[in-house]
Amino acid sequence: MEKQQWYYSDFNRQLHYMQFCEEPEFCKALAYLLTFKKHENLKVTPHKFSIEISNENIHIFIIHTVFFQQKEYPKVKELKNVHFISFGKELTEMNEFSEMKNEIKFVSKDMLMSTVEALTENNLVRSIQNFKELDV
Repeated sequence: MEKQQWYYSDFNRQLHYMQFCEEPEFCKALAYLLTFKKHENLKVTPHKFSIEISNENIHIFIIHTVFFQQKEYPKVKELKNVHFISFGKELTEMNEFSEMKNEIKFVSKDMLMSTVEALTENNLVRSIQNFKELDV
């Protein structure tokens, strides 16, 4: 696995970026959550105010700040099959997102992890999921 360069000064944003770069299953699960279709060959691209996950059929932007609306949104809003998400519920409810308020979807990390578990072929992850589901 190739090492990713340090792109973001914010530690949490950098960790998100690295996680999606290093674990393609996270990208596939996020795309599946948004479209209920499987997507392959997803590329992770860092932007100043977002992280883009895309291929020729889908574009997903994980929004970091309200500056996304002013700086990046005008360039990408007309893309085909474009989705805007946030892992923070508070970001989706901010008044500053006046132009795109109804376009931002909140995705909880628990929901994403459950989708990764459900879609993966990794035996260890499947075993962990089965163990968590035991009623003991």
